[in-house]
Amino acid sequence: MNPLRTRLVTAAVGVGLVIAAPTAASAGPRRPVSTAPTESSTDARRSIEDLRARCIAAIDVRLPALAAARTAVSDNQHVTDDHQAALLADIDETAARLRVLADLIKADTDLATMKEHCRSIFEDNRVFALVLPRGRLVVGADTASDAGAKLGDVAARLADAITAAESAGRDVAQAKLDLDMMKAAIASGVAAAGSVAPAVLGLTPADWNADHEVLTPARQSLRLARADLKVARDLALKIRNELKPPAPSPET
Repeated sequence: MNPLRTRLVTAAVGVGLVIAAPTAASAGPRRPVSTAPTESSTDARRSIEDLRARCIAAIDVRLPALAAARTAVSDNQHVTDDHQAALLADIDETAARLRVLADLIKADTDLATMKEHCRSIFEDNRVFALVLPRGRLVVGADTASDAGAKLGDVAARLADAITAAESAGRDVAQAKLDLDMMKAAIASGVAAAGSVAPAVLGLTPADWNADHEVLTPARQSLRLARADLKVARDLALKIRNELKPPAPSPET
């Protein structure tokens, strides 16, 4: 083969190799397939700071809500002393745990540790799911019990009025029946209200985590108490009207 032909064959083979070889763009990544892309330190830092801000904001929403609930419980005149003490202790302990978590989260530098502290804000405290609703339920139930006691006093006075009207020769049969119904409604309402605090004061966030409906029976009891006491109040008004002296007959 002459030198010129040799050079042409060599050039042609080189061109063929260039065409057959994959380009950098088409050959795909040159790292091992099993190696995942790593997060840059800047991205990791941004992720930590974003999470820190969200978690501190969650605490900042809960602490004022707990403070407002504490004031409401302290100022309520219907809550019994033992129920008030239990509710205030629960509120104070929850707020203290959240303050500790806030300090920990502000100091956290490890993302996994921060995630665990943030998880605790919700799962280990349950401010909006348990602590605050429980307080409202107990306050509502104690208020209902107080209303039941007042209606009991009204029923006693109505019984005296019925006796007096009967002694005066008036027909009080319907008033007596209504009074019996009123007393039954009061008893039912007071019993339902009285079941609320024992059912909820011992509950923990773990109880709510295991059963999101754990407060439902207490809510139903409170609704029943209020409905019964409304019936009793309406009957009291009915009896009072039944005991009014008859209007004098018009002169003819």
